[in-house]
Amino acid sequence: MVPQWLALLIAGAVMLFGIYRLWLAFGGPSDEERAEHRRGLYAMPRRQHGLIGVIFVLVSGALVATAFGWNPFRADETPTAPTGTGTGKGTAIPIAN
Repeated sequence: MVPQWLALLIAGAVMLFGIYRLWLAFGGPSDEERAEHRRGLYAMPRRQHGLIGVIFVLVSGALVATAFGWNPFRADETPTAPTGTGTGKGTAIPIAN
């Protein structure tokens, strides 16, 4: 089991990297400066930076949610049994005398 503080720390790092990728997509250095450094992250187009940045932000949101107890793979622990008082049409059992 991972401690909550560690999960939140990792989620924060993922969130910061996602925000950095979004900054590269929308703000970032100009295209002339990017052309000089055609290696690594700067070789990617702006749209791809934006897409990956959004994915990282969504993943960090899921990490925060799981740190607070959300589990999308857990089965519902409370079964849904039909509820009612038994007074509706067809629910009464006739007793023969």
